[in-house]
Amino acid sequence: MTRFTFDHIGLRKLLSRFAHLILFAGSILGSLHAFGQTSVTVVTQTVPTQAASKNALPMPVTPQSLTGLEVPPNMVIAKPAIPQAPVLSNIAGAKDANVTGQAMDLITLYQEAAFSDPVMTSARFQYVASQEQYWQGLSLLLPQVNAAPGWTRYYQHAANNSSLQTYPGNARVFGQKNYTVTLTQPLINVASLELYKVADLTTKIADLQFYQAQQDLIIRVSQAYFDVLTSQDNVVLYQEKMGLIKRQLDQAQAKFDAGLATIVDVNTAQANYDLANSQEIISQADLIVKRGVLEQLVGHPVPAVKPLAKNAQLEGVAKDPRTTLKNPVPSPAVADSVNPKLPAGQTLNDWIHQAENANFNVLAGKLNVDVAEATYRGALAANYPTLNFGATAGYNTNNGSTYSTQPSQTNIYNNTVGLTLNIPIYSGGYNTSVIRQNAALLDKAKSDYDNLRRTAAQNVRQAFTGFYGGLATVKAYEAAEKSGVSALESSQLGFEVGTLINLDVLVALDSLITTRAQLAQSRYSTLLNAIKLKSTAGTLSDEDLMAINTLLR
Repeated sequence: MTRFTFDHIGLRKLLSRFAHLILFAGSILGSLHAFGQTSVTVVTQTVPTQAASKNALPMPVTPQSLTGLEVPPNMVIAKPAIPQAPVLSNIAGAKDANVTGQAMDLITLYQEAAFSDPVMTSARFQYVASQEQYWQGLSLLLPQVNAAPGWTRYYQHAANNSSLQTYPGNARVFGQKNYTVTLTQPLINVASLELYKVADLTTKIADLQFYQAQQDLIIRVSQAYFDVLTSQDNVVLYQEKMGLIKRQLDQAQAKFDAGLATIVDVNTAQANYDLANSQEIISQADLIVKRGVLEQLVGHPVPAVKPLAKNAQLEGVAKDPRTTLKNPVPSPAVADSVNPKLPAGQTLNDWIHQAENANFNVLAGKLNVDVAEATYRGALAANYPTLNFGATAGYNTNNGSTYSTQPSQTNIYNNTVGLTLNIPIYSGGYNTSVIRQNAALLDKAKSDYDNLRRTAAQNVRQAFTGFYGGLATVKAYEAAEKSGVSALESSQLGFEVGTLINLDVLVALDSLITTRAQLAQSRYSTLLNAIKLKSTAGTLSDEDLMAINTLLR
């Protein structure tokens, strides 16, 4: 990530102000002052100071203030989102996290992916390349200096039938040297000014896109991590299922041998054992694939990952978007529904409002509208007069002239200064066509911006309901697991005393294993929805990942 120093940013502002002073120095097109810099207000948040509360109301900023930021505007960073070097896990201790066979945690894998993920690396280079567009746009407003040196050598010889043949010196060699230095400074050029605005806004869009790439990396690593955990859990559950079914198979075989049960119980248990064996094989294969996705991100084999603690509390991983309550009301431990009644500042509408005004893609879409507007004004300005200041310095020397046998020596200095006014009259309809084209592109940019706002709102609804609904689902599955354990124990006891058949035990066993698998998947899904919710609202940071990492054991 490119690091902007104070001097660097100050130089850009100084050059920008200097360029504006030059362009507006003339009075010929004073009426064009309305085409000055257009400021766009977006709702987002700056990094709070120590005196301010950690959660503060969104503050309006202009796109110009986004230039050169090293962290996104809605992130409270305790450590850099992209660390300077991979660090060890906060749980693994002083040992190397890459030791073969040692489980790796979420933070360690994220930090490694920040340097090795090809998508993130591509985004970083794209960010660096996009920053150069500012300087390219600024160059249109600054002086242009060109030098044109020349040197010519003449070899002269008169033909036999030429009258010069009768004169001495009809064959001779002489030379000519010259140079010209030209300086051009635009004084009034509205089209160049708009192109400069486009370049400036493009660098701000690159900032937002890189911030979004960082948040996308968090989501991709978290998704891959929990997919691995899901596959690992499935392997363990199916192995456990096979062990329990094997026990039932042995009991059914013993009762059949003793004449206390039919062969149906034995065959049913054997069929369920074979099915569980195939499920365990499938889960092992799925684990290899899911682990490969994680290895694709970090660039090296991942031997094992740390699982989520069984007693992990998930309620605190998604707090209010950016509000502070005078009298905070704690969120309920168990959500009543997918859209619970929450304190002011934490409701679904609050999250939607935050996402519509602070989501990085939405902010980039708003700046794209500004780019389209500046491009449209630039197309209009193609019909405006331009005024340039020009100066040249030239020198020419030669010691002879062509078609002459007389020697000569000339040294001429030629310096000029002046103003050039260019008034476009007719371009064959090209300018008019470009204006219509950019007007349509401006409408397209506005439609795209509206779509991004609606998409962000819908993503918030999906993640919000997924998180709070997930909390309720986890509680329900935990209760269902306890009931399933009791049902299995009762079925096993009924089978032993002869009141139930083996099929009843196997049904209870399969229901318990399915419940445990759904419980684990619901816990992972709830955490992922919390991450996606904060990312959509533009508030996701590595601190959120650290909070989730503490839930691993």
